[in-house]
Amino acid sequence: MNITSNTASAALSAYTSSAEIKAAAEAKAQSANNSQATDKSKKEDALSLSKTAAAYSGSIASNAPFFPVRPGMNADALVLGVSQPDAVSSSKGKTFPEVATDARKRMDDKYAQMKTGDKPYSGSVEDRNALMGDLDRRSLNAVATNEGGQFSKDEQDAAKALMQQQARLASGYYSGPDEQKNNWKDPFANDPIGRAKAALNFLQKMTPEEKNTPQWLSQHMTLQNALDQYAKGSSSESADKKTGHFHNLAEILAGVETDGAASKNPQNEQIANAGNSMMDRIKALMPSPT
Repeated sequence: MNITSNTASAALSAYTSSAEIKAAAEAKAQSANNSQATDKSKKEDALSLSKTAAAYSGSIASNAPFFPVRPGMNADALVLGVSQPDAVSSSKGKTFPEVATDARKRMDDKYAQMKTGDKPYSGSVEDRNALMGDLDRRSLNAVATNEGGQFSKDEQDAAKALMQQQARLASGYYSGPDEQKNNWKDPFANDPIGRAKAALNFLQKMTPEEKNTPQWLSQHMTLQNALDQYAKGSSSESADKKTGHFHNLAEILAGVETDGAASKNPQNEQIANAGNSMMDRIKALMPSPT
């Protein structure tokens, strides 16, 4: 009898069995770790989505009164665009031409919905908000710039006015129905620097197409430079005088009135003409460099 061979075989078998058991245990542990990591990731994603949803819900609730609509319709995307101009919904995953085509279809559907409802589209503020109520800012910009030549002058003007309204509200200036004005609280009433920072933050969150324009670059550079120069201070200017620059800057950033009250065709020529002169006035009010 070959005792040595039998002993070696038994030892090898025992080792193999032990190795298999160890490997199985390690695989089980790894699987458990992966499962825990996946669960953690899912929980974190869910928490993130929950926080985002809560933030969006809060923004919509607080600004909804300033975007009235006809009964049975909503303007959630317009309202959300005040605090979250970079929020994506209607334009998600689309090229800019596709965004325009989608916006055209959405608006045509709204026209049809109104026509089969109480009455056809009237051009009122309520109907304008309802017509474009589910367009995110990128979709609004496609309408405002007449991407693909698919939109009427009135539609372009309405989209421009809504985009301007979002920017005004975001920087603390009221823009909306007269009857809601008393319910508005300017968060930057005593904080002109905070207002300028809010305006800069809004600019930074604008859509890719908006950022790819000379106007956006000029506005962004001017605001950033003004804030940088204020932060550095100037030996030739007192703190009160420097703060005064920002009070003036804040007034200029208000732009023109675009609440569209009782107007079927918002006066967007004023908005377009105000752009260049506004930036010239801002530059003139900037603190002198040190």
